[in-house]
Amino acid sequence: MKKVLLIAAATLGCTVIGAQAGDFSKAKIDVIVKATTSQYWGTVFDGARQAAKDLGLSIATLGAPSELDVAQEVQILENATAAKPTGIVIAATNAQALAQPVDAATKAGIPVVVIDSDANTKNYVTFLATNNETGGQKAAIEMARCIKARTGGDTGKVAYLTALAGAQSLNDRDKGFVEQLKSYPGLSIVEHRVGNNEASRALSDSEDLLTAHPDLVGIFADNELEGDGAGTAVSEKGLGSKVCLVAFDTSDQEIKFVRSGIIDALIVQNPYMMGYAGVWYALAAAHGVVFPKYVDTGVSVVTKDNIDSPQMGGLLDPKKYVLSPFLGAQ
Repeated sequence: MKKVLLIAAATLGCTVIGAQAGDFSKAKIDVIVKATTSQYWGTVFDGARQAAKDLGLSIATLGAPSELDVAQEVQILENATAAKPTGIVIAATNAQALAQPVDAATKAGIPVVVIDSDANTKNYVTFLATNNETGGQKAAIEMARCIKARTGGDTGKVAYLTALAGAQSLNDRDKGFVEQLKSYPGLSIVEHRVGNNEASRALSDSEDLLTAHPDLVGIFADNELEGDGAGTAVSEKGLGSKVCLVAFDTSDQEIKFVRSGIIDALIVQNPYMMGYAGVWYALAAAHGVVFPKYVDTGVSVVTKDNIDSPQMGGLLDPKKYVLSPFLGAQ
C-alpha cells in the first residue's frame, strides 16, 4: 500500500528534511500509555489505531494496568527500546522516573513523541499535550462562575483533589487552578487531598471533605477518576445544588453527572488527537521531520448547556470524532 506523508511545514513550524512517499507497511510505532484500564487512555489508543490504519503501518498498544505502576511503565519503555520500533509514543506516569528511559530510547536512534504528561528531559521529538495550566485556570474560572450564579457572590470555601503525586500534567493543572483562584479573594482553599488514582479513594476523600467542611462551596477534581469519585459523593449526599464541582476529562460517569447537574463543568482534553497525531509525528520524525518542542492539543469546557453541541461531540465520544487539519491549538 502506497502512502504519502504530508506535513504543513510552514504553518506547523516544523522543518522538512526530505519529502517522503512510500510503503510504511513495515513501520511499527509503540504507543505506551499510563493505564490500559482507563477510558481516557482507551481514547488515545482509538486515535492511534486510526492513524495506523490511515498510514498503513502497525502499532503496539502498551501500558501498565494502573498509573500507580511506574516501574512497570519504565520496564515497558525499556523493552520497547530494545526491540527498536520505528518510533515510540509515550505518556509519562512520573516525570522523573521516565526521564532516563526516554533519553535512552532517543540515544538509541528511536524518535520518541511524548504525549499528555512530560518527562524531565528534552531528548524527544515533541511534547504533544494539553496546556494543563490553562486547563486548571479554566477550572477556577468555571468554579467561580458557578459559585457566583448560586450564591450571588464569589466567596466561600473550596477544596481540590489531586489524582496522583509526581505526574507533571496534574501538577500543572493544580498550579493553574490555585493561581487563578487567587483572582477571587473571597474564595479560599481549605483543603487539598492527594489520592492514588482510584475512584473509590476519591469518593472517600470527597466524603471526608464534605463532612469536615459542611459549608464547602466548591471541589475541583483533576482527572476522570477523581471526577467520578467526587461526583458520586456529591450525588449521594444530595449536594448537587450546593457544591460546585468542576472536573477534568470525559468518563461516561462524568458525562452522566454533567447531564444530571452534579458536575457543573468538565475541562476537556483531546486524547484522540494525542494518539492520532502522536503516531503521525513519530513516523514523520523517523523520516527527517523536525517538530516544535511543544504542540498544544487544546482544552475545552463542557457544561450542561453545550454538552450536545456538534463542537463537543467528538471530544466526548471518539466514535463521533471527525478529523480535520490539525496544527495544534493557536
